[in-house]
Amino acid sequence: MTVYNSLTRFAVPVFFMLSGLFLVAPERENVAIGKRVLRLVMLFYVWSAFYAFQGIAVDTLKGAFSMEVFRAAVERFIFGHIHMWFLQILCGFYLLIPIARQISAKRETLRYYLLLWIVFRFLVPTLTEAFGLATLQARIDSLGLDMLVGNFGYFLLGYYLNTTNIRKKVRWCIYAMGIGAWILTPFLTIGSCIKSGTYVEKWFSPGSLNILVMTIAVFVFFQYGKAFEQVKRADIWGKLSRYTFFVYMSHMFVLEKLNLVGITTVSYPAVISIPVMTVFIFIVSLFGAFVAGHIPFVRKIVMLASG
Repeated sequence: MTVYNSLTRFAVPVFFMLSGLFLVAPERENVAIGKRVLRLVMLFYVWSAFYAFQGIAVDTLKGAFSMEVFRAAVERFIFGHIHMWFLQILCGFYLLIPIARQISAKRETLRYYLLLWIVFRFLVPTLTEAFGLATLQARIDSLGLDMLVGNFGYFLLGYYLNTTNIRKKVRWCIYAMGIGAWILTPFLTIGSCIKSGTYVEKWFSPGSLNILVMTIAVFVFFQYGKAFEQVKRADIWGKLSRYTFFVYMSHMFVLEKLNLVGITTVSYPAVISIPVMTVFIFIVSLFGAFVAGHIPFVRKIVMLASG
């Protein structure tokens, strides 16, 4: 299970990088930031209401409604479901697009920001934890470098890599480091779990150095790869891309319902259960997206690309 998990940890950082690639280019026309943010806020609370109040509807039909359950649902509605943190971060990124464009407008400024981001977001925490330098980390934290300790750097990194010519030898070094990071991730995770006696997820975080290296390797591989030159019927992939937001937002619903009927990743050997459940959940969520995409009113309130 940990090996499978390690394989996928590049996904969210790569999405942030692709978003930045398309949105922070200085030469792009002005992005309607207000409309984008309002759209995300609306989608957040529509989906939040779906996840928060679905249980109340069932309880009401069973005659088991209570104010305690209702108050808990309202709290879940306000803060969103477990996987909806992603939309909140994306809202923050959209608000910072004008700043990101100013940083990207000058190559030296962009490099300087990314250098500071890598140092304070990845290198310093890794070294201070490895050598037990908690006091030094506390001193660095007191500097208040908030823009350098989040995921905003991924937003700019995608644009930087896409506009940088990377020599073949350097690319091969990046690929080798990415493979090494992927191999190292499950070992670091399992080692930390054994040491602490609990499940430790820090090596899966977008803020971990191993995930940064893996993410860059994946991004560069597809940036320079020839696979997309052989793609046929690109229009199908374009249509599919419009459904992926719905797939992401609905997949937890399908997963939770499977768990309710006793089908979990530990019901069967993980090497089989995880890929089978992944494919099943994706297909069911994609079918839901297809249906929602053909109902005009529903499409407007639950899908990111409503057109």
